[in-house]
Amino acid sequence: MLSRIRILPACLLLCCAALVVPAQNPAPPAPSGQAAASSAQPPAPEYTDVCEANATTVDFDTCYADQFKLTDQDLNHIYRNALLAFEADIGDAHKRHDDSQLSYDATAIAALRAAQAAWFKYRDLQCRAAGQQLQGGSIQPIVVHKCLILVTRHRIDDIRAAYEIGGRSLE
Repeated sequence: MLSRIRILPACLLLCCAALVVPAQNPAPPAPSGQAAASSAQPPAPEYTDVCEANATTVDFDTCYADQFKLTDQDLNHIYRNALLAFEADIGDAHKRHDDSQLSYDATAIAALRAAQAAWFKYRDLQCRAAGQQLQGGSIQPIVVHKCLILVTRHRIDDIRAAYEIGGRSLE
């Protein structure tokens, strides 16, 4: 009975996993006779799970670890660009001798760094907790990596929502 209780959350996580990785390959064009039928299909989701999509040919542990590395690189890129945007604002404020703007931007950088440090602690604790229920099981690393991917994607969205304002792009 206990083994069923431990396996059930793992099955639910795999079966009902959030879509976590940007789609890599667009769908191939429909044959000429099927063009009308394909236009009635809903648009593809923003994220697809490339590991699940290639389930017959991938090692899930390695695939999710690799996908997390890519997602983490995306986060680092967005975070670094947010910091660079504030540093550019500081440079402009220096040129204008705008002490108020200098103070504002310095505070914004410190707040973003503090938020990122706290977020890292949250992410690690959250995903460790998600994997804890499967301690010792072969599915534990998969659950942890899928959690890391999902939480990191949410952080990317949060940074964009907070700092891509006034026409600023963090790409």
